Amino acid sequence: MTDRADGRSDEADPRVPPGPRPGAAEKGERPRPGPEHGPAFEGDGDRDAGKAAAGKGEERRDPVSEAARELHGAEEAEARADNARRGEILAEAWERLERFRERGDLYIDKLTMFNGQVGVDGGFSIGSGPEARSGTERKLVKLDEMTLRTHLDHYVRPANYADAVRRLTDLHLLVLACPAGTGRNAAAINLLTDAGAPRCYKITDLGVVHSGDWTPPDPGAGYLVDLDVLAKGGGALAAGGIDESWIEATAARVTAAGGFLVVLTGPPRGALIETAAHSPHVMVSLGDLDPVAVLIRRVLGPEPDAAALAGLRAELDGAGAPQLLAEHPGPRTAVRLASAYASKGDLAAAVQALRDPTGQVHAWFEKHRAAETICFALATAALEGAGYLTVSDAAVDLYRLLEPEAVYPLDLRFRERLRTDHAWIELVPGGGGTDPGRPSGPSVRFTSDLLQAAVLTHAWSFLDGGRTALLRWLRALTDHRDIGVRARAAVSAGLIARDDFDHAMHRFLRSWAGDEKRKTREAAAAALGIVASEPELYEPVWELLESWSREGGSGFQNRLRLTAADTVGSPFGAVRPERSLGLLARVLGDPEWRGLAAVGLSVLRLTELGREDEVLGALLEWSHPQDDSAMVAQALSVSVFTLLAPVPWTHVPGGVPGRPLLIADNRRHHRHIEELWARALARKPAQTHALDALRDFLDEHADREPDALAAMRTVLVGVAARGERHHRRLEWYLGRWESDPDRPSRSAATLRRALTARPDHRRPAHDFNGRL
Repeated sequence: MTDRADGRSDEADPRVPPGPRPGAAEKGERPRPGPEHGPAFEGDGDRDAGKAAAGKGEERRDPVSEAARELHGAEEAEARADNARRGEILAEAWERLERFRERGDLYIDKLTMFNGQVGVDGGFSIGSGPEARSGTERKLVKLDEMTLRTHLDHYVRPANYADAVRRLTDLHLLVLACPAGTGRNAAAINLLTDAGAPRCYKITDLGVVHSGDWTPPDPGAGYLVDLDVLAKGGGALAAGGIDESWIEATAARVTAAGGFLVVLTGPPRGALIETAAHSPHVMVSLGDLDPVAVLIRRVLGPEPDAAALAGLRAELDGAGAPQLLAEHPGPRTAVRLASAYASKGDLAAAVQALRDPTGQVHAWFEKHRAAETICFALATAALEGAGYLTVSDAAVDLYRLLEPEAVYPLDLRFRERLRTDHAWIELVPGGGGTDPGRPSGPSVRFTSDLLQAAVLTHAWSFLDGGRTALLRWLRALTDHRDIGVRARAAVSAGLIARDDFDHAMHRFLRSWAGDEKRKTREAAAAALGIVASEPELYEPVWELLESWSREGGSGFQNRLRLTAADTVGSPFGAVRPERSLGLLARVLGDPEWRGLAAVGLSVLRLTELGREDEVLGALLEWSHPQDDSAMVAQALSVSVFTLLAPVPWTHVPGGVPGRPLLIADNRRHHRHIEELWARALARKPAQTHALDALRDFLDEHADREPDALAAMRTVLVGVAARGERHHRRLEWYLGRWESDPDRPSRSAATLRRALTARPDHRRPAHDFNGRL
């Protein structure tokens, strides 16, 4: 005999369980759990239970129980939180890639490499040009009138400029400890001129710091020395030698000569850290600078006409220049864009070329070759958005792989070098935690959202000697305890794989997809979803997954099926929900129940992504036969899991995040939800899962939320109205939970009273075809 959701059975059996009658609890009788009291009726599920008891001593694998336990594990609070966090990160990555396509962002592949520069089509250059060359063959270079006028005529004074002029005028020596690319060179020339220097020289000899007795050769003149540039020419890093005694001695000699000296270096390091804290000779910032103002000054001069200014702003807005300058606030980008405008070129094309990160990334890797520096850039790319400590830990791990012979890297201090070596990376305060209610450290991000993929792609494609170490490192990150690290590493693997999908498949993706570790398979699934964001790879990924879903036989092949199921539970699968659900149906049909948890989680994710119409239709269709097949039993278990799992209902009008589908969307899909519950409660093994889940729902939601209790009451009253067997089953279990001595349920009592209030109300039997 097999019970059905419509109230009929394959073999008539009117028997009901012995024991206290419904309502006995109200008369002082307490139904005690025990074999004499239930379940509500005898059926195939009960006979199966008896067989299990008879063979209790046999040690053999029970795939149904194993699958049910795995799916039940996904209902635990920690597992729910991890799955939700993973989904958020994957959705954020997918949406970012979608925005890139909508904006028309692309990578420029035509690069010309020469003399350490990167030329990008359109006449723009990024990297060290002729001014960056240094040497000691000439100790002084006089700045000619044209160079001075170029820096003086177009200079926009930042907020703290007046204070800097006062200090230089009074003290005769000023150290600007600011990152390169902030306009510090132009600031130095303007400061020397405004302080009253009639002539200006650039010093090209590190002896100004090393000798300790340097004296200005031209009394009354102004001098500029860039220690960062000179150190690149082979000299030792000079900034660390600047301390208070050097500053006082040098300032005395410059003052005696009636001259002025501006020393340029990066953010304080070594002895300069302490000196900068209290010396008036050191400034670590001149204040924020508006790059739009720099561009306007370059194009229209210091006093622009109102009409011309309005026209220029309109052109800039139309070309997307404000967004570009917000991503690259340094004056260098503004100057390049001004040059493009002045040359009457295509302003939109110039903005697009300057937004493209390829040239910037190539130039950075050409300039920085030390493993210490590269590791932090790659860790930021792989884990962008994570907390600083998490990123720095990952960078240390990568350093150990790239430099296996190095002594334990105790002296790796990435934060100190952020402003000097990583001007494209920023720390965002308070963004490094997963719980907004708890204090957390800063998160790490690139200044442009286009840089992450460019950095990863460059490292994978050009750092040939480090590719194996990079892959081992990414694989280790996908096994991290923190779900945020695992998900971000998986996204990074997908960004890498887009560049050469065939190579990535053979090198790591297929082996990850068939790995015995679930975490590794999840990483492969997430990576494949990211790969499919590339329009040219969307269909190839689908064909691959569909071929995997038909695999079978070996353990490796079965695991490929699970990975295929996991992959479509993502924004990638939500684009084509019917195709995704078709793939999930093939995986769910496994008679060994191996795909239950993977399919259940993917169905839930598709529901979270707004595909509940298609999901409910598929669940009704899969369970429509209402027979003893593994497909029907698993479909009903997935239904219960999906209907009761908390999801972020942001797309449902009036939806409250964290509520199950049964509550949030019950009115719109009441008929379909009731039908699925009736089917799940009608037969084992889904019945066991459904009753356990119902009991937990009463404790976790119905006892606390009136809306939850009302939604469940509507569903159960409808199920009970389908026939006597449904009514008796629900009444018996609700009475049992109501009178549970260890865990009495108020909600169960309320629901049981709702069922007994209308004992004669019965809905005519019908057959639901599973179509929405």
